[in-house]
Amino acid sequence: MERISFETLTVFVILIPGFISSVLLNTFVVRKEKDTFSKITEALVFSFAIYAAVALFVREGPVSLVAEKVGEITKYSIQCNPRVVGWVLALSVIVPFIGGFLFTTDLHMALLRKLRITGKTARETVWLDVFSDQKRFVIVNLKSGRRVFGWPMYYSNTPEEGMLYLQQPAWIDADQQYVDLDIHGLFLVKGEIEYIEFTHVTADNASPKEEATYG
Repeated sequence: MERISFETLTVFVILIPGFISSVLLNTFVVRKEKDTFSKITEALVFSFAIYAAVALFVREGPVSLVAEKVGEITKYSIQCNPRVVGWVLALSVIVPFIGGFLFTTDLHMALLRKLRITGKTARETVWLDVFSDQKRFVIVNLKSGRRVFGWPMYYSNTPEEGMLYLQQPAWIDADQQYVDLDIHGLFLVKGEIEYIEFTHVTADNASPKEEATYG
């Protein structure tokens, strides 16, 4: 019974760091929902990377089974190595922070694309790719025929949601004149949007009025 308990605890100790990393990464990064098998596989991969890194510095295991003989009876006890467990827990938090940074900035995939190894990005959708990389003012064409100019301050994570918050928006009338709405922002939902134009105006080359809007 003691042996089974030790093996069970060892399995949990091996898997828990991977699950911690996976949960934290899901908090930082927009990702599609995984099935149970994929979640366990990802946790195992994270755990392998974490323990491989720990093994470079520490030669001991996180838990050990200690046998102590008292007369004719052998008693078993499970002992944790605080130093190893501390390293493992620290890396289980650090790893998803690094992963979140890479997924958000797309730095690692940009390098792989430059090396012509892949054409993919780290993000889940083209919608996120565009809004993350193209930091510029937009013109939203509505299904009603109206057009509105503004800075995309907030946007949905997926095109299915398709929601967009424009900071200090301005209507564009039939004479291509900008009519300031004199409000902080305009919240647009998917059913109202026909398509979105990304202008050449960025935070760097904006006019004084547009710079005030951006700020």
